[in-house]
Amino acid sequence: MSPNDPTTAISELQRLLHNIVRVGVISAVDHGGPDQPARVRVSIGDLTTDWRPYHECRAGGTTTWNPPTVGEQATVLSPSGDLGAAVVLVGLNSTQHPAPSNNPSQTVTRYPDGAVVQYDHAAHALVATLPAGGTATLTAPGSVTIDSPQTTMTGHCLVKGTLTYQGGMKGSGMAQGATGAAQIDGDVHTTGDVVAGSISLQGHKHPGVQTGGGTTGVPQ
Repeated sequence: MSPNDPTTAISELQRLLHNIVRVGVISAVDHGGPDQPARVRVSIGDLTTDWRPYHECRAGGTTTWNPPTVGEQATVLSPSGDLGAAVVLVGLNSTQHPAPSNNPSQTVTRYPDGAVVQYDHAAHALVATLPAGGTATLTAPGSVTIDSPQTTMTGHCLVKGTLTYQGGMKGSGMAQGATGAAQIDGDVHTTGDVVAGSISLQGHKHPGVQTGGGTTGVPQ
């Protein structure tokens, strides 16, 4: 059939129109490198596209990196229906990869290892949960401020620099590896008094004072 035949032209036009917007599944991911943007291939029925770029959240002055994964549903947009010039929109939920929540008050990100970052704007609650063995690091060369009337730490706390407090100190319980509730290696200096039980270090008295080689009684 001649390429100039009207039937052929209409069939080609229908094919191009059909390819403008297609939905498929990510079949392969190339994570790219310094001189090569990341790309994906998408399976659409029996057809698999060539390597095509996909849309990230941001790719300008602010950049993000959250590459798609094999099996993720995606939309292929092809200008004029040419799959060779297509770009890929990722992030379509499917039965194999459902949304991590159906709560309209929540914004949730769930990671492959089970980590979850969640904000509930109705409850005003931000929760970040890491899997067993997970770690978190915050690097701030200037300073970090936690502005809260109550901060609770459920585990041990190690301070490698100077610990300065302005609101007093109060505690109880046995310190791990210590012989008492508090154990300090080194001298302790205070501008005020030290009271043990009801006995003042500065104002206590000793009974049984005598001259010679005797000793005093316990402090009162």
